[in-house]
Amino acid sequence: MRSLRAGIITVLVLAVAAAVSASGYVVILKNGTKIPCRDPLRIEGGNAIITLVTGTVASYPVDQVDVVETERYNQQGLGDALIIDELSMGTPIPTPTPKQSLGRFASIDAGNRDPELAAKFVPTPTPTPGIKLQPQPYHDERVDQAFTRYFDERNLLLYRTSAGTRPEYFFVQVVTDSQREVFEALRIVNDAFALIFKLQPQLAPAAIELQMIQTTGRAAGTFRITPEMARTLAEKQTSIEQFYVNYVIF
Repeated sequence: MRSLRAGIITVLVLAVAAAVSASGYVVILKNGTKIPCRDPLRIEGGNAIITLVTGTVASYPVDQVDVVETERYNQQGLGDALIIDELSMGTPIPTPTPKQSLGRFASIDAGNRDPELAAKFVPTPTPTPGIKLQPQPYHDERVDQAFTRYFDERNLLLYRTSAGTRPEYFFVQVVTDSQREVFEALRIVNDAFALIFKLQPQLAPAAIELQMIQTTGRAAGTFRITPEMARTLAEKQTSIEQFYVNYVIF
């Protein structure tokens, strides 16, 4: 009888696995709670909208969601394992709780670079496809100076720049140790690119490769940002949270 019961449980778990294997998305709250979901979250205003594995649509205040950890977790493929494990154990699903102006920053053709790289800055070991700090600088020093000046004006700390994975790509690496710092760095780098592309489209890079890491070297999100992507965020056509969810690479 006991073996029959175990066999039934195994069949049910396998059925659940088959049902969720195509999605297996997990939303992680800032308090550490992991919520198995059927679909990726989406941001609407100040709310994160999620669809639970039961099909129920729920809403959480976006400031309760650890967006960075959620995307890291799911892109590492851990979502299916959690859903199968928690459903097989009968774990209950938590009840949901129903910029500065760009015009005054420097132009692209003047100024001296004054990098502020602290000795404690930790190079990243993250293996995101090809996007990493390169030994050579970007080929046009004017572009590098323009980004550096903008970053310094906006108080972006602990960053490095270099050439990207292609000659026309500009790379930025930033240390970010919290979700607030991640979103702030993403917005600053994006706004700089949008402004430079608007002022000097012929000189601006074709894309920005942004890599954010923690001081421990752990990945906080990597992006390859095109001019159109930069424009939509700079013009607030999308929220910073939705932009992160849509385009982050781990």
